[in-house]
Amino acid sequence: MYHDYNLEKILEHIKSTKKKKFILDTDTYNEIDDQFAVTYAMLLDDIDVLAMTAAPFSNERSTGPADGMEKSYEELLKVRDFVDPDGKLNIPCYRGSDRYMDSMITPVESDAAENIVRIVNEADDIVYIGVIGCFTNIASALLLDPSIANKTVILLLGGSSLSCNGCGDFNLYQDVNAARIIFECGVPVVLLPAIGGRCTDAIYMTNAEVSFYLKDKAGRIGNYLCEIFNDEECSPENDDDVCESRQRSIFDIGAVAFLHNPEAFKYEIVPTRTTTPDCRWRVLEDGRNMIYAELAYRNRIVSDFFTAVRKANLK
Repeated sequence: MYHDYNLEKILEHIKSTKKKKFILDTDTYNEIDDQFAVTYAMLLDDIDVLAMTAAPFSNERSTGPADGMEKSYEELLKVRDFVDPDGKLNIPCYRGSDRYMDSMITPVESDAAENIVRIVNEADDIVYIGVIGCFTNIASALLLDPSIANKTVILLLGGSSLSCNGCGDFNLYQDVNAARIIFECGVPVVLLPAIGGRCTDAIYMTNAEVSFYLKDKAGRIGNYLCEIFNDEECSPENDDDVCESRQRSIFDIGAVAFLHNPEAFKYEIVPTRTTTPDCRWRVLEDGRNMIYAELAYRNRIVSDFFTAVRKANLK
């Protein structure tokens, strides 16, 4: 099925009862929110995860993009196998880019980019791609085969709200060339901002919630998510028996949540933006539009995540 670049048609498809085909591109080791997003996507009945791909990242948790990608790949395998230890879902994982793009015309070839092209071309329906890390893998796939834009929709988690002066969050500014390719090539985009305080950065969880719903109640993945969350944000009770309430944004479940239920967001259709080289929004003067998620309804999304994990009855 081709979407004909019709955003109303795409929204109707997302809201339908059809099982949506999905690829998740993730810098899984960068923070802890990717692990929640991977778990959520794998457990939802209305999402068919065709593959997951590892994205590069560079910060204090890696020595550079290649190391970040490799660590993300290993973490991705770990989370996948915790959720699906018997391999019944049969979800392949692929290594992604080992570097960022030098230009807007040369892709970074990788198993991830090549398999994204293959999967989209083989699919008999729209393939949604959740981009919750650096954008290099997806931009490279679009350069390798521009025709995949005809039946792909990008759920792009990154950048700032359109009311901000700058647009660069961690995902976007690592590879501005990749961001520009995605925004400017014409592929339909759902923009889910990570900066601005109202969208995915507003999807927070507390240590008490995570411990209450996941610890010893959702199998190995429940305990693992509880462990990594509390390692970051401290446990609900410290050594002095003082209970501490902490919260942390779990940005990345936003891409999965929009595909599962777009009504958990306030969104609108707006003229497509791109980014300038110094990471500022610029309106494209080509008449194209994109879907822009302005606001996330945090309680609805977080409640649905915990419900999906508990309903799965994981061991």
